[in-house]
Amino acid sequence: MAACEKLIMENIRINNQRLLKNLADLAQIGATADGGVTRLAFSDEDIQGRNWFAERVKSPGFDYATDGAANQSAVLKSSHPDAKTLIVGSHLDTVFNGGRFDGALGVLAALEAAQTIQDQEIPLPFHLEVINFTDEEGSVMGEFGSHALTGAMTEDQLENPRGGRDALVAGMQNLGISEATALGARRNPAEILGFFELHIEQGMRLKNENLDIGVVTGIVGIRSEWITFRGKANHAGTTPMSVRQDAVMGAAEFMVKARDLTNEKFNPAVLTCTQIESKPAAFNIVPNEARFALEFRHGTEDLLDEMMIDLKNLGHTIASRLNLEFEWDDASDCRAAPAAENMLVALESAANNLGLSHQRMMSFAGHDTQMMSNFVPSAMFFVPSEAGISHNPKEYTQDKDVINGANVMLQAILECAKQ
Repeated sequence: MAACEKLIMENIRINNQRLLKNLADLAQIGATADGGVTRLAFSDEDIQGRNWFAERVKSPGFDYATDGAANQSAVLKSSHPDAKTLIVGSHLDTVFNGGRFDGALGVLAALEAAQTIQDQEIPLPFHLEVINFTDEEGSVMGEFGSHALTGAMTEDQLENPRGGRDALVAGMQNLGISEATALGARRNPAEILGFFELHIEQGMRLKNENLDIGVVTGIVGIRSEWITFRGKANHAGTTPMSVRQDAVMGAAEFMVKARDLTNEKFNPAVLTCTQIESKPAAFNIVPNEARFALEFRHGTEDLLDEMMIDLKNLGHTIASRLNLEFEWDDASDCRAAPAAENMLVALESAANNLGLSHQRMMSFAGHDTQMMSNFVPSAMFFVPSEAGISHNPKEYTQDKDVINGANVMLQAILECAKQ
């Protein structure tokens, strides 16, 4: 690429007012009285939002399509018919009474970047596809669209969605799809160049560090376990403390030391203990069983494995000292999703072109990128969210950060074109 052409491309910017208007207009669909938005996947409001998106992209230069999972796509075709496709986007569905930026910003910033490229008549060596994934938030089945596109969807998931089987069947009918079409929506990864997703941070790291952009190195994996300590029930008044086999004391010590272990050795990992139960549940009986749910998250499978070994060893050590039994039962896991280095470099180059401060960081929340990163080279990036608030009507990202995010998306696409 000639130096003058490179300079021209680096100076191209999105249409600020068009993007901000699109965000404001979409926020009216499913708007709640307190300033939030409810567009639950498969609902009437979701369909209205989809129709709104379709109308925005059915313009000269874009090819509009939906797949068997009802993922919506607006494609800016390359002049090279056999070119690969760069996919950019996120989701338009929301949680109940959520905010107007989560998901929607990623789709509309991607659309604005594509429209800017179209306006400027910039030839791309790849097809550019703006995507709205179905049900990322999991109103019925989390990351439904990206599961389908990547071929990770299973018949068992369709039989047992977290929102209920009846809700899924009715929802698919609303969108004109079926189990068969969803299971058949898998794309060929050899035809996809990569995937970018923009999202609000849903945290305070960018605000605390006064940074413009967070370049996400990966989405954490999640391990969910059931932990049980077993001891011996006995009279709470007559059993000396020194000889008690108190299961709750074992569980309590484990929780505190597991927290300390996570902070001291595995930072920035997170660990949560919840759903705590004890038996017998009485004032005057030493409990002989304590059971609770344990969840921990980290950025790589190797670190998750190391955490698991250390936590298991901690449980066995405590149980042995207190004369208890210790059980560790796997409940579920979600694999860590590392970003592709070449996609990270494109995002960092884009931020540098724009003079924006940036830092690499992990995402501790799940996104469609989690599915895409195990399928094609992928990366996502964050813009700041005021007070870190998300999934809430008070969710807010300043206009300047919205515009910065869309310009990074635009420049990252152009970086890929240079490569």
